Amino acid sequence: MGWTLAVAAAVVVALLVCCSCEVRGKEDDDVLDSLVDFLTKLAGGDEKTAGDLGWDASTDPCDGTGGRNGSDSKWGGTVKCFENGASNAGLIKVIDLQSLGLSGTIDAELLCAAPALRVVSLQNNKLRGGLPAGFSACSGLTHLYVDRNQLSGALPSSLGNLRKLHVLDVSRNDFSGEIPAGLSDVRGLIRFNANENHFQGTIPDFDLDKFETFNVSNNNLTGPIPKNTGRFRDDSFAANAAGMCGEPMFSPCPSGSGESKSKKTRRILMYLGYVLLGAVIVAFVVYKLCSRKRNKLGKKAMVGKDTFDSSNPTTTTTSKSASAYSLPASAERSPARKGAASTSLVVLRRSGTASVTSTAAAAAAKDLRFEDLLKSPAELLGRGRYGSSYKVAVPGGAALAVKRVKDASVSDDEFRRRMERVARARHPAVLPPLAFYCAAQEKLVVYEFQSNGSLHKLLHGSIESSQAPLDWPARLHIATKVADGMAFLHAAMRGDGASSYASSTSSSIDSAAAAEGAIAHGALKSTNILFTAGMEPCISEYGVVAPPLAAAVGSSRSSGLRADVRAFGVLLLELLTGKATAAQGDGAELARWVTSVIQEEWTAEVFDRALLSRDGVSEQRMVRLLQVAMRCIDASPGEVPPTMREVAGMINAIREEDDRSVSMEA
Repeated sequence: MGWTLAVAAAVVVALLVCCSCEVRGKEDDDVLDSLVDFLTKLAGGDEKTAGDLGWDASTDPCDGTGGRNGSDSKWGGTVKCFENGASNAGLIKVIDLQSLGLSGTIDAELLCAAPALRVVSLQNNKLRGGLPAGFSACSGLTHLYVDRNQLSGALPSSLGNLRKLHVLDVSRNDFSGEIPAGLSDVRGLIRFNANENHFQGTIPDFDLDKFETFNVSNNNLTGPIPKNTGRFRDDSFAANAAGMCGEPMFSPCPSGSGESKSKKTRRILMYLGYVLLGAVIVAFVVYKLCSRKRNKLGKKAMVGKDTFDSSNPTTTTTSKSASAYSLPASAERSPARKGAASTSLVVLRRSGTASVTSTAAAAAAKDLRFEDLLKSPAELLGRGRYGSSYKVAVPGGAALAVKRVKDASVSDDEFRRRMERVARARHPAVLPPLAFYCAAQEKLVVYEFQSNGSLHKLLHGSIESSQAPLDWPARLHIATKVADGMAFLHAAMRGDGASSYASSTSSSIDSAAAAEGAIAHGALKSTNILFTAGMEPCISEYGVVAPPLAAAVGSSRSSGLRADVRAFGVLLLELLTGKATAAQGDGAELARWVTSVIQEEWTAEVFDRALLSRDGVSEQRMVRLLQVAMRCIDASPGEVPPTMREVAGMINAIREEDDRSVSMEA
């Protein structure tokens, strides 16, 4: 009986081993037959071409060691398959048949029999006929190249159903008709070349902000060009019909150009809606102004006849002209009661040596009074979700930056304690507050003005300077410095391990700050990463809007600190992709786009082309930094999200490896 059970167990184990041996899939015989027929049609019916290239249905194109019948045949052209470990392992991923002199026609139905196909390149042949509508059956297709052939007819509207398409190149053919409007709805499309054809009609309303390449020149197109053409030059639209219009490349379009009657009707209704909404808003504003005027009768409401109300955006200016703050209503009252927060300007004492702030700025802040801010010229730098920022030139010539925060949820006492703690925790990569002001409904925080701008402007081309685009070493340096600064502040603002972290960095932590509850940044983004005079990155506005979090005893994953880690991950994605996040968003859209590209196993498409075009750049280390970013944003199921200290350790390891590689090459 025992012998029988042993044999049965051995059989079961053998069966399990056999079942687990096959980790790769295989294309079905029907698929391989279809692909061979597809190539035969591309060759104009010449079966010899398929044989010459080694396309044989009896061989496995994804098995380089031999065919299904033991032959050593290998499919010619360029056929690539998903590697082991991928969900589609053993299935065809890429078919590249460019520059083979093929002169037949395209049968998309036969081609799309391959279920996992991602890339098709048929460029630089002599293919005839049209582009079949059946391409929509290749639902996973990301790249389609049919340029430099003799294809004709209209592009099928079904191309708009290829929702995963990133690249479409149909240039240098004889296509005619209109460019399918549905292509503008393919959200992942970032490269579209349709130049040197005979396309007619208008250009679909593509969102050119997300495109890397776009060319519709040398056609017969008319009507308005898409909006946001800033990154593309005239040659992307040149040599079309005389009716093409749209600034800045062409003359302004006539009113309603290129619109159908239904579109005009919808536009008119939309404008009427705007007018009605505007009338309601105006009426509401007039009502509020009248109510405010009645409430202020008999009160002294003006500090001086040359002041302006900074809460009224219609009176602020971004020009060089001088303006001044008005005294907030809360500051006009009598001094605060005993035990309540003071409404005067609080100048923070300068302590420690690891500070970004210059001596001149610290000296200017030392003697700063609230009245000085009221009388000094102010220039609006920008508005955000949590308030506005101004550049102020105070007496003595020093330039300061003032953050005006509207946050009624935080008490004055609480805000005071938070600013004092942040000011005591000094680090070379952190811009400390110099002074602050508390009132009932708004608060001001004063910093040294950084004339070299923000990471957002440097990455996305808004800085008007001779500064060269950021290369890989510079971006890795920024990531390292910001990670170190955030790790230090998280330790200081939570109190666990702060002193040990300080001893390993050029920083200082006040012991009292380390003993209180946790404070997160709360608004970490590329606009809050500024550059010093030496172009070193520094973190600005730490703790200005984030409410203090209760210390989590025995835990290092409080929600606010976790949100900072996620925001830092988005910051890394901006550095790696060169793409901006939405002005009022949290980076979720950028993270979703990166995730979708990675899932399609086209990780290289994520990186900024300015990085990949440079010599000596290690794509492997870029991928490692990308993995760190994705861990910060969305930890895998069952995986504990990393702390900022752990993130800083991972990035420093990548930086050290990069430095060693550079020194070895030198």
